[in-house]
Amino acid sequence: MAAKSMILAFVILALIGVWGARNSTMSNLLLPRGVRNNNPLNIRIGNNWQGESNASNDNEFETFSHSKYGFRAGAKILQNYQTQYGLYTLAEMINRFAPPNENNTKNYAAFVAGELGVGVNERVDMQDRHLLARTVHAMSVMEVGRHYTINDAIEGVALV
Repeated sequence: MAAKSMILAFVILALIGVWGARNSTMSNLLLPRGVRNNNPLNIRIGNNWQGESNASNDNEFETFSHSKYGFRAGAKILQNYQTQYGLYTLAEMINRFAPPNENNTKNYAAFVAGELGVGVNERVDMQDRHLLARTVHAMSVMEVGRHYTINDAIEGVALV
């Protein structure tokens, strides 16, 4: 019985893949929301960001014309956390960005810190463009999975 279920699931997925190739809307719906919105960090609506798309159907999260603008927005947010709010550790910044009432913030901060090779309570400098790009890239992995490369993040940080 389990083998029949697996075969049926495989056939359904194959059909969706074939149909999705013909219907970009359907295949697009299979992508994470942040990827569909070119918003790798799932930034909520609320600012007038450079590169915002006018063609958005999302009433909760920003939609950007290109993912580089989503990375740029994320970089600006992290820099503002330091300059405007005095948040200098990943634990502090991620606690504000991805609050515990919506996310597993401790896991999120630990993952990003591990990707960067720093402690969650270690002071980090978001003016360091290389570190900033690595940080927003790691955050994008937590938010939408491994859909973007470090070069995508670097491209966005270059716009800051």
